[in-house]
Amino acid sequence: MKLRIDFRPSIVVALLAVAAFLFWLATCVPRAFWIALPFALFYSVLLALAALALLRIRMIERWMDWNQPGRLLILAPHEDDCVISAGGLGLRNSRLGGVTRVVYLARDEAPALPEQREAEARTAWTIAGLGEADLRFVDLMPPLESRDPRKLHAAAAALRGIIDEFQPTAIVMPAFEGGHIHHDMVAALINRLVTPADRFAVFEAPEYSPYVSLLNTPHRILALTARWLFGLVAYNGPPDGVDGRPILKLRLSPQELAGKRRMLAAFVSQNAPSLVATRSYPDRLIANASGHRRRRPFDFDRSYLRFVLALRRRLPARLVDRMMPVQLGTIGRMGTITDWDSEWSGA
Repeated sequence: MKLRIDFRPSIVVALLAVAAFLFWLATCVPRAFWIALPFALFYSVLLALAALALLRIRMIERWMDWNQPGRLLILAPHEDDCVISAGGLGLRNSRLGGVTRVVYLARDEAPALPEQREAEARTAWTIAGLGEADLRFVDLMPPLESRDPRKLHAAAAALRGIIDEFQPTAIVMPAFEGGHIHHDMVAALINRLVTPADRFAVFEAPEYSPYVSLLNTPHRILALTARWLFGLVAYNGPPDGVDGRPILKLRLSPQELAGKRRMLAAFVSQNAPSLVATRSYPDRLIANASGHRRRRPFDFDRSYLRFVLALRRRLPARLVDRMMPVQLGTIGRMGTITDWDSEWSGA
């Protein structure tokens, strides 16, 4: 049974400090010196990495307040994504008297699941005070494993129509991070549509990604270092960004955070207990940079992901996955990451 220390990064650093101290203490025993020294050095390096990650968390994360009602448009590929990314924000905005609209853009391809997931979404958003008319389910995204530029071009026109009809003051969309091809498609489409004349704020919501960086993904670094605590500790942190932009943490009351947990618990088809355990953090948003358009979420050629994929071709894949866990590419484009030029043009 592992000790779970989700969302408490300082505990990882403290435990690594204890482990390093004990191994250095063991080097004081003459007969154990040469046995203990490599472990003492190794855990000192892990401690330094974890301490750097904790420092980066303090540097790139900051609290965000939402105290005025607005016209909030939440765009989500799949039903649970919107609650993970902006459930607390939607709940807060509705309680302030604002108008919240949630638009789902990809239909589940599994038989019978679309209807179940729609029902779960309606149940979840009822907790936040949203009604039937506040949720829309459209099918704008290509099938998961397919490239369909024509459908993407039609989706761009449909999304512009949704925005113009609702006239939001703020949009929340998935981050362009390489985690899921549908998430990246939505983010890239909105980045193409937004113009300097638009007067609404745009926020990206990170959810998961195969990206690993010493500076930009501190929670991922802490999760990797925690795996070396003798298999006794598991750290699950909130999602990081991919480019070092500040992470805005929505300030929620305990009651609002409990409300988000209840919303997550509605998604039975998506393993509700796991969602509640791993996604019940205050909403995390990144202010979208004007003109922030990229072909790929990050540099794949120099990435941790490519290094792991190369190791899996040379060593037993199960061993590599245990020692260096990572999502093996963008879901829908596994083995590589999103290439927006290819998706948009079909090249």
